[in-house]
Amino acid sequence: MEAAPEAPPDGSYCTTIEDFFSTGSRDLIGRFFTSFIESVVITPTELVYSAKAQKRLNDAGRVMMNGVDKIATLQAKAKAESASQRLRDLNGLISTAMKKIWDDDKEKPIAAITPESFPAFVAGLKVTGAERDYVINRTLVEHLSQYKVWKDKITVLVKLHQQTKGTPENAMIEFILSECVKSDAALDQLFGLFETLEERCGDLSDLWRGEWKSRAAAHPAMVEINAMVAEGIAPNIKTAVEYSLLRALASKAPIRSAEPDVEIQALFDLFKRLWTGTTLIGGAKSMMSLERRQARHINTEGITDLLRERKVLVDRYALLMQISAVAVGQSNRAILKSFMDHYFGDKDFVPRVIAGQEQPVPKLQTLTGLHRAIRSSWLGESDKTNFLAQVETAQGQLLKNSRLFEQVEKKGGSASQKVLTLLDLCRKGTFIEGPNLGAVRAVIEGYLRDPSFLPDYLGGAGGEEKDRKMALLTKTLGMFGLTI
Repeated sequence: MEAAPEAPPDGSYCTTIEDFFSTGSRDLIGRFFTSFIESVVITPTELVYSAKAQKRLNDAGRVMMNGVDKIATLQAKAKAESASQRLRDLNGLISTAMKKIWDDDKEKPIAAITPESFPAFVAGLKVTGAERDYVINRTLVEHLSQYKVWKDKITVLVKLHQQTKGTPENAMIEFILSECVKSDAALDQLFGLFETLEERCGDLSDLWRGEWKSRAAAHPAMVEINAMVAEGIAPNIKTAVEYSLLRALASKAPIRSAEPDVEIQALFDLFKRLWTGTTLIGGAKSMMSLERRQARHINTEGITDLLRERKVLVDRYALLMQISAVAVGQSNRAILKSFMDHYFGDKDFVPRVIAGQEQPVPKLQTLTGLHRAIRSSWLGESDKTNFLAQVETAQGQLLKNSRLFEQVEKKGGSASQKVLTLLDLCRKGTFIEGPNLGAVRAVIEGYLRDPSFLPDYLGGAGGEEKDRKMALLTKTLGMFGLTI
């Protein structure tokens, strides 16, 4: 996939031969000729400095013509100049640069090197400045041309990087390595194949931080590349990792699953993983991609279908709040807010919620969870107050209609058994804090005052066993504001 930038990268506007060989120019070439360089397993640097690679591009039909036309249009727009004139200038510059490469290929033989001999070769160069960089890059490219697989190319680049630590050439090699990291095929060979796009995004996120963990399926060079990022000596690789992450997010494949609810949660999990403490890896572009991906499912039709899968009405409300808790972006939250307004603003909210033949305890617990979700949500205080009141009222009415306390009483058993039954329901989050839990406390306190409660609870226990049972009871009662 060609990943053309919205604006030309810095330093990519060429007016001289030297500009043509710059890192900014190579970055732009890599973005507009992605399919070609991927197909022949070369980096943009190799394309720029190799006569053989350029001949293959010339033989690839209209690939070069179309790419240059797009670049000219983009640069002309950015500079507010004539696109046709920019195209003529670019074609002239490219022709001159390619002629130089082709002439030098015939007239200036390239020295053979190995990673081990490369430092000595550089030390023996008599040229300086731009000409020195030109010779070094030609030599590196010629050496790389023998490697036809990404992982082999990367392996030798890592060796070259190790051999040149502390020298200017180190940065030149790191830049070529960064070009490799922008290749999906290269990433497959470095990380190993992934089952879900979430795995690839996770690997890229970890590598961006310099926190990637080695595993058996990964290429050994990954350990060194991660160390380079962690040491802060690989700025171009880090930028390339971010570029690859953004490209992955922009793809159409699901992050984790084609199931809407699973994918919505996966995107929120990825949001948290990409969070750096102040922003996302990839910045606003990452945020936009995550928001758009969720919007494939968080829309009127999608949310309606998800809610209809829940047969019990209160379960629909709970699911709505679960989704809202993991929604990324204001547009997705706005869609969910419209559903909340519809449901919680219903004048028949309470009778609709308590209707049905379902067992009361699960519904009471769902309402408590719903209450908790609303309280911790991103809703404004006014909406929270109104929605919470609706849920509290519904649970209070359900408590009355279900005659829960009467059922506990009718089951028989001792006062201690009834206390333990109600405390167990409290521990399971069955009642909302406030009047509803207060009503339960009142019933429990009544049983606690029963003269038979304590003897029955202790069951004749004495000594350490009695102390243990009393400590446990005191602690449990204290959790709900009760004392013995």
